[in-house]
Amino acid sequence: MWNIPNRHRNDPQINQSLVRLPQPCVRDSEVNRSQLVFNSDPTMQKLLKRTAQAQRQAGRRAKKMHRRDEFDTRRRNNQYLKIANDEIRQNLKDSRRARKEDWEMGPLAPKRDLGFNGYGTFRENLRQDWTNNGMNPIDPKVLEQRCAWAGGVKQLCLAPQDRVVILDGPDKGKVDRIQSVNKLNGSVTLENHHKALFQTWLDGKHHAQAMPISVGSIRLVYPITNPKTGITKDTIINEIKPIPANMESDNMSLDRWEYGNKWDRLVLGINVSIPWPEVQAPKFDTYDIDTTRDKVEARTFFYNLLSPPMPNVIIDELRNKYSKFRTRHDPEYIAMKELQERMKKGNPAVLKSMQTPLEEFHEKQRELKEARGEPELSEEMLTKLGEIIAKTKATSLEDAGITPLPTEPAEKTPEKTVDAP
Repeated sequence: MWNIPNRHRNDPQINQSLVRLPQPCVRDSEVNRSQLVFNSDPTMQKLLKRTAQAQRQAGRRAKKMHRRDEFDTRRRNNQYLKIANDEIRQNLKDSRRARKEDWEMGPLAPKRDLGFNGYGTFRENLRQDWTNNGMNPIDPKVLEQRCAWAGGVKQLCLAPQDRVVILDGPDKGKVDRIQSVNKLNGSVTLENHHKALFQTWLDGKHHAQAMPISVGSIRLVYPITNPKTGITKDTIINEIKPIPANMESDNMSLDRWEYGNKWDRLVLGINVSIPWPEVQAPKFDTYDIDTTRDKVEARTFFYNLLSPPMPNVIIDELRNKYSKFRTRHDPEYIAMKELQERMKKGNPAVLKSMQTPLEEFHEKQRELKEARGEPELSEEMLTKLGEIIAKTKATSLEDAGITPLPTEPAEKTPEKTVDAP
């Protein structure tokens, strides 16, 4: 708010000229949401009122659209979850039936893995990422528990190309390399193990797809030299701790600092720092239309105080001259609006000549009503109303079973006479 002196706080002209623009405006960069316009001109007040109304309408529409999109997204997400869970239930049901048939029928049991019937495959993409890109967030406590041995979620000491050992599942005890790390759900994918057959919807073909495995179900494997025997062998690291990066180490490079992790990892108990895998800088393809770095850094535009940087027509196109959210108007536009207001106030005869027959009838009725004045009740009407009210009251009390109290006449106080002296 503007700091107004106390002597002017109660001035109605100043209070009416302070207009606060509403908050929910996200469509016009020209509007300053915290701007206070100090102007007592009625024409400008109308323009500002129109802008404020347009901003409120746009805010309500945006809020309503956001709620609708959020509801639709949540509904679709619930549908995906239901379909994926139904697929898992069906797989469990089929596996129980197959196990029962194999036990009862023995060598006569049907052969199911034929390759064309989709046995042992999955179709739902949600099973590869149950968070659905963050729409189904995992409980932070569960996520922190998964990543506790690897330094926590914020400073996870795992990276692609790290060698890990699997602790759970059918591939228990096998060593593989990490293909990707997902910090949203605390899982990783491996290069060779823990895969499943994914069946596409269009052609029905199968291909092996890496499935996510929890960080808590793997441990880091790194060759460590025994200081007593001098023998180097693969060791399972049970707990890692993140530490500040050593900028002078051989493992630190510009590519790692820009594209990799900015901390080192230390094995607790033996104080051995495990280097990060080599970070490969992403390669970007350049084309003829791309601007090279030497041209980007070169200055090609110089300010000129005598001419605008671009034609006024382009400025109007970029600024959206006819936007209903504008708060700063050209002097010509303001002068035109003021002229229109003066014409309305100065030529009432012209406006009256443009009236429709219905408007003329309404105006005549208003004049007759003003000429008659307010209706007055006569003594007879007041007496009649009193009788009706008394009769209605007596009937209501009788219906309710209440006996009205008799009214006693008021005692007259004797007048005191004063003898004349």
